[in-house]
Amino acid sequence: MLEFTNEQLSRISLVVFTFQNAAFVLLMRGSKLANSHYNSTVAVMVTEVLKLPFTFALLCYEKGGVGAACSQMHKDIVLQPMDTLKISIPALLYTLQNNALFVAVENLEAAVFQCTYQLKTLTTAILVVVFLGRSVKPHQWFALLLLMAGTIMVQEPPALPKAQDDAEVIGALESKASKLYVGIGATVVACLCSSFASFYLEKILKGDKTSIWVRNVQLCLFSIPLQLVAIYQRDFDKVMAQGWLHGFCWSTWAVVCMFAFGGLLVAIVIRFADNNLKNLAMALAILLSCLASVPLFDFSPNHRFWGGATLVIDGAGFLRSEEHTSELQSRSRS
Repeated sequence: MLEFTNEQLSRISLVVFTFQNAAFVLLMRGSKLANSHYNSTVAVMVTEVLKLPFTFALLCYEKGGVGAACSQMHKDIVLQPMDTLKISIPALLYTLQNNALFVAVENLEAAVFQCTYQLKTLTTAILVVVFLGRSVKPHQWFALLLLMAGTIMVQEPPALPKAQDDAEVIGALESKASKLYVGIGATVVACLCSSFASFYLEKILKGDKTSIWVRNVQLCLFSIPLQLVAIYQRDFDKVMAQGWLHGFCWSTWAVVCMFAFGGLLVAIVIRFADNNLKNLAMALAILLSCLASVPLFDFSPNHRFWGGATLVIDGAGFLRSEEHTSELQSRSRS
């Protein structure tokens, strides 16, 4: 059987974590610009449907067989309905998060979204302070300020021209500004949902000995019907008229697979990496997203963007190295 040393596992962790963080943003942005007109709500639904058997397979591997896995699920899910019901709250939050991510990436440049999404480090830290009563040291406040300043810098609303007689130009710029604000709003929603879900799981699962794969099965069991409700409310007529997989192309399937399998695989691999390695991977992912966006999406970063990205990397990296935030975010599903 092939075995790896700790050093080799750390290097693998760096590559996998960097690739997953950069690729999922680039793929989502590319799928939205491909003019395939697929329904994002259906894409989220397919992700959860694929994730369920994949998670069950990992549970079978952990328990040593299908029978043992089914027995464990019956014990932890069926025989403990109240405990299972507790997972409905993070399932709702993750469902909202995944839908918000598609809206955000559709309206923001991949590089801008990648930087803005680091606000989840800030929102997680705030939750820890507010609900757990932990104090924030001066140098941690400084890191928070760096993160907020960098996030603001990477946003650059288009300025309206001085001459107000060109209605077409003004309309285009106003539309671009509107997309920016929608994208930022959706990103903030995704950050808040991610932080609240991580915080909630940390609270209810403290000292919990239930398998992480059983917990993921529970999340899928709630997420699937919740997403069906979202489809019914937003895209039911389109789905009925065009079909469930209308507009699905290779980039859409790549995004779905990245959502379904990428996060779980990273959760397995990244356990071998320390916080410094995670910070390096996060910085590399942001840099890779920025550089790849130039030829792929005609993105033109300026000095303001690079300055903001640097502040985001420094601020988020420092906060991630703090024990109270890294411990919470290690439980994040996405």
